[in-house]
Amino acid sequence: MRMNILFNKRPISVNFIGTDHKLIPSLINALRYNKFTTTNLGHTLEHVDLFSSEAILYAKDGNKARIPIF
Repeated sequence: MRMNILFNKRPISVNFIGTDHKLIPSLINALRYNKFTTTNLGHTLEHVDLFSSEAILYAKDGNKARIPIF
């Protein structure tokens, strides 16, 4: 399943892998408060693979990062 969310006023595609839309608030919270990861990816965040305990963020330039979801 796939869904778009708004982050930094841009639509980001979220792929749900073994989870559902109930983790969207936790994902947005993790993106807001994980400044190190989101600063390194800059405004190039393209899509996210969301698992039950973590998210993998993909940037347009091919970089990726993992952040925990609580």
